[in-house]
Amino acid sequence: MNWPNFFRGIFYSFLPKVYWRGWRPSSTVDLVRSALVSGLLECAISACLLILGYLHFLTIRTHQLQAASAANEGTQLYFLVLLSFEYMFHPLAMITIFLTAEGALRSWSAFFTDEAIPSLPIRLVVLIQDHLEAKRKRESLGPDIPDLFERVAGEPVDLRVSAQKPKDGWRVSIAVAVEEEFYEIVKVETDASARPFIYTLKRLPTGAIIRGLCRYDPPALP
Repeated sequence: MNWPNFFRGIFYSFLPKVYWRGWRPSSTVDLVRSALVSGLLECAISACLLILGYLHFLTIRTHQLQAASAANEGTQLYFLVLLSFEYMFHPLAMITIFLTAEGALRSWSAFFTDEAIPSLPIRLVVLIQDHLEAKRKRESLGPDIPDLFERVAGEPVDLRVSAQKPKDGWRVSIAVAVEEEFYEIVKVETDASARPFIYTLKRLPTGAIIRGLCRYDPPALP
C-alpha cells in the first residue's frame, strides 16, 4: 500500500473530484480504504462532539435539573427527555447529528459498495459554484436571440441550426425530430458570431437506427 497516498486519500475522500487538483489515488482499493477511514473518523469525532455538547447543555440547565431533583423518578425522567429533545434542535447539535449520520453512511458505503461518497456540505458548495458559473456564462452571452434555422440546398446536408447557446444533448450521431421528420447531427462547430454554436443535420433514411432523439421546433421556416 502507498501509505502517503492513503493518508492523503482520507482527506481527499471528503471532497468531490473537482477539488482533487491533480491528486490521484494509487488504486481504487486504497481510495475505498481511505474513504472508510474518513467516514469512521467523521462519525466518531462528530459523535464525541455531540455527547460533549449534550453534557455541556445539561450543565447550563442545572437549575432545571435541581428543581426536579426532589421529584419522583417519573418527573425526573420527564425533565431529562424534555431537555434532550430541546438539545436535538439546537443548531450545533443538529450539525453534529447530521455529520455523525453522514460519517456512518460514508463508511458503510465504502465497506459494502466500494464507493467513496464525498461530504454533502462540500458537494452542495460545488453545486452552488456550478450554478453561479452557468449563470455567469448565460449573462455573458447577452440577451436571448432566436436560432438561425436554414434549409441547405445543393449540399450533402439538409439543415443547419445556428444557436446562441449550446443545446442540451445535441452531439454528433444524435437524431433530431423537426416537424415530424428525422435528421441526424453530422457536425457540431463553433465560431465567433452572435450564434456561435452551429449544428449541421442530414435527413435520416427510412428504417435507420436512431441513437437518442431530441425534438426541435424551429423559430421560423425560411
